[in-house]
Amino acid sequence: MRVDSRNAADASSAVDVDPLRFTLLGGVRGRRGSVELDMGSPQQQALLTVLLLRPGQGASAAVLMEALWGDEPPVTATKILRTYAWRWRKVLEGDATEPRLLTTVGDGYRLEAPEDAVDVRRAEALARRARRAGDARSARAMLAEALALFNGEPLAGVPGPFAERHRRRLSEFHLDLLEARLALDIDLGRASWCVPELRTLSDENPLRESLSVLLIRALHASGRPGEAAAVFPAARRRIVDRLGLEPSAELADAHRRILASDGPAAPPARSEEQPRNEEPAPRPAQVPATTADFTGREAVARLVADALSRPDRGSLPVVAVAGMGGLGKSTLVRHVAHRLGAQYPDGQLYADLRGSDATPASPQDILDSFLDALGVESAPDCMDSRSALFRSVTHDRRLLVVLDDAHRLAQITPLLPGAATCGVLVTSRSRLAGLTGAVHVDLGAFDETEAIELLGRVIGHDRVSAERGTARELVVACGLLPLAVRIVAARLAARPSWSIGTLRDRLTGGRGLGTLRAGDLDVSATFLAGWRQLTPEQQRALVLLAATDLPDVALPLAARMLDRPEPDSEDLLEELVDLALLQSAAAGHYHLHPVVRSFALAQDIAGAAGEIAAPRSTRSSGPFPVTRSP
Repeated sequence: MRVDSRNAADASSAVDVDPLRFTLLGGVRGRRGSVELDMGSPQQQALLTVLLLRPGQGASAAVLMEALWGDEPPVTATKILRTYAWRWRKVLEGDATEPRLLTTVGDGYRLEAPEDAVDVRRAEALARRARRAGDARSARAMLAEALALFNGEPLAGVPGPFAERHRRRLSEFHLDLLEARLALDIDLGRASWCVPELRTLSDENPLRESLSVLLIRALHASGRPGEAAAVFPAARRRIVDRLGLEPSAELADAHRRILASDGPAAPPARSEEQPRNEEPAPRPAQVPATTADFTGREAVARLVADALSRPDRGSLPVVAVAGMGGLGKSTLVRHVAHRLGAQYPDGQLYADLRGSDATPASPQDILDSFLDALGVESAPDCMDSRSALFRSVTHDRRLLVVLDDAHRLAQITPLLPGAATCGVLVTSRSRLAGLTGAVHVDLGAFDETEAIELLGRVIGHDRVSAERGTARELVVACGLLPLAVRIVAARLAARPSWSIGTLRDRLTGGRGLGTLRAGDLDVSATFLAGWRQLTPEQQRALVLLAATDLPDVALPLAARMLDRPEPDSEDLLEELVDLALLQSAAAGHYHLHPVVRSFALAQDIAGAAGEIAAPRSTRSSGPFPVTRSP
């Protein structure tokens, strides 16, 4: 979703609620909350860049002209600057006629933006904190967080002399951060990890002597003194050939120390998985226990496990399991997560995102708990920085992240690691179509065999065998919904004197939803949270469809029932399909799960439903109707 000058007014109510964030360490981008801003033309971006990189300062028209066009501004430069400023106010301000963020200063402008709104300023602040840090591990984490903010060439595609100067400055800053982080990695006993990266950086920057010094240190500490000694002659040849100068004293001294030493600076047998003088990395195991009577789902469980276990994956594997409440999504992913323990030996992180609650979990709070579980003692306040730190901390680990009951894509995006060595399992009632690259699994109800097997595991197979036909009728009356089957099984297990037929009769004889409750398990409660998130029009549509026991409602009939044009009716019904409250086996055809039908009819929504168009003869006569062909 993008915000441009045509819909900026619609976003005005969010100006004071959702913070602005700007990305300059890569392509120039902006967001308000989770909404992408329209960044306009490259020259319009150039104006914004000048103002963002002059925090708290105004920029006169002369400064802006030089920044955008150098010594040869166009004749209409002043008019162009005013046009760009007007466009930015339309995007950034709630009311462009009364600007509060982009203000006029003399004949120029000033942009008010807090430090954490601009990634460049966040990275610079992290670098300052790292220099002041009291221990190497904390400093290394801050540097890694700063480096994670870079996403390609800084100010990519932005024209003008100002952008070019700062592009060089920020590229140099990035290299400084890399050197500082690599130096700390060597100090922390990770020297052999640094060698490939240092070789690449040295090849890309052949005259940067500090990289050669670090490469000598890393090779020597890795027990490779011969290779370390060979670095200096090669570096010297490059410097003399290109500059006609001798290498610096620092590089020459590093070489002399290698020649004077009797052996490697660190034993070559040191384990890089657990550097000397460091505590082992925490290994979280947060996924709740799987159920002892987990039943069925073998095909889908194998599909999910295979998607997260492929050895040739080149990017982060993500599996998203979607379906309505009560299908056992959480049970499935917990079961698979425990099966994958050997694939992810560095541990498992788990979070209940409470997507069905009125107040879903905050991703910032979840990140805080994840970082704490991974041994990070302090986390930045800014969401983007916290997310970048999480990606840095998980970069070289094999972790499985389980995100249960997600509300929407924006809630989970900050919680995704960046490394292909990790894996992510997500559950959600609605399909997270925007989760690109993910394997999407739409979970359905049990088949009869699976439902009867679960019933037998809970109450005993002998008891089921004694009433096989009745057991089938009971699970069918539950709509083969796993939660409903588990509830009736729990009730029967607690009442060994009851026959299966006794509970079947209660379920089909007018006491349907009341029967589907056992302790903390409650079918109505499972659907009530989703019901409260529906609009009145969505609630009305659900009830109108529930009022008929037709197994399939075609779009023309649904449109007459809803008293809306077919295109509008289709949009409304597809919204309910996306929310997993309505099912659609083919385009233009819709049906309700029997438990959802009973739940919808049980709601006190007379005002929302209006007059139900279906004749009395087609209405459901009981809480769990037996469907018939039209």
